[in-house]
Amino acid sequence: MPTHAIQPISADFEMVSTREAAVAVCAAIETTMESLLQLIEAESVLLRAGKTVAAAALDARKNDFAAAYLNDLAVLREVGPELEAFAPDAVDRLRRLHEEFVSVLQIDMAALATARAAAEPLPTRLPNGRGPVADGRPLPRLERIGRQMPQRLAASSRR
Repeated sequence: MPTHAIQPISADFEMVSTREAAVAVCAAIETTMESLLQLIEAESVLLRAGKTVAAAALDARKNDFAAAYLNDLAVLREVGPELEAFAPDAVDRLRRLHEEFVSVLQIDMAALATARAAAEPLPTRLPNGRGPVADGRPLPRLERIGRQMPQRLAASSRR
């Protein structure tokens, strides 16, 4: 894993007064976005593989990168006009990457929620407290249901 993915890099610059500084701020934000996305994708892969403990171990690092990303966005709000003035091409690239980041993040978060739900154990009782699982009766066998259905349909059609 790249070294930037181990420790969040924050674009915590007080003032942007050169093109190099503007490009550095944009690059740091891009690095944070990419690292956060890599962690979320890794968590999704682990959850889909049923490795919930390993996926949970990524939470602290993921939270660090999410906090760094929020910090980067705050810095971006402060120095945005300077960035635009000194490095408009870097800002355009950052905007495009951010749009891609948001769309990929939405997809990954949906996949992550699905993988988490699939990794959870099934409930032993129905939420309303009723039904064959809640009252202790075994679930009916499918072949028995198949034989009863035509009789029920026939009885209801006679009415």
